[in-house]
Amino acid sequence: MHRWLLVPLFFAVALAVSPGQMAPDFRLRDASGKMYTLASFKGKPVVITFWASWCPICRAEFPKLHQLAQEYKVPFVVISREPRDTDQVVLNYMKNHPAFLPLLAAPGGDTPVAVANRYRVLGQPWTFVLDGEGKVVNVYAGRVEVESLKDDLALAGYPE
Repeated sequence: MHRWLLVPLFFAVALAVSPGQMAPDFRLRDASGKMYTLASFKGKPVVITFWASWCPICRAEFPKLHQLAQEYKVPFVVISREPRDTDQVVLNYMKNHPAFLPLLAAPGGDTPVAVANRYRVLGQPWTFVLDGEGKVVNVYAGRVEVESLKDDLALAGYPE
């Protein structure tokens, strides 16, 4: 990779919600209509990934992340930051990843794009690991390795 390509990525990560900060709250719903906020996950580590259905990196890493979600049984929240990803597109995509918790726009709540903006996400995938208090343990812009997530989840308090 050319070094000049790393400069924009560095600045993008520097602008995002950073480790040690409290994660921004949100109000989204699951496919059944159940509302979720950041407080819904209080007391347990959570992984939040912002993705898009057309994203080749997301497609490549989702099977490994899904396997980790099944193994660790911590919430793996997936939020599409692509405005063209309708609820149906998201839910169809997630049929192969039942351990993930896809969150969708909520009437009277947030849109996924608004939540991505609140987290200052500039691309996809972006993955945030949070501890049980909602504090950011680590942030990944682009591909994330499963072993790195395991280390972050240990720092976040897994296993409980």
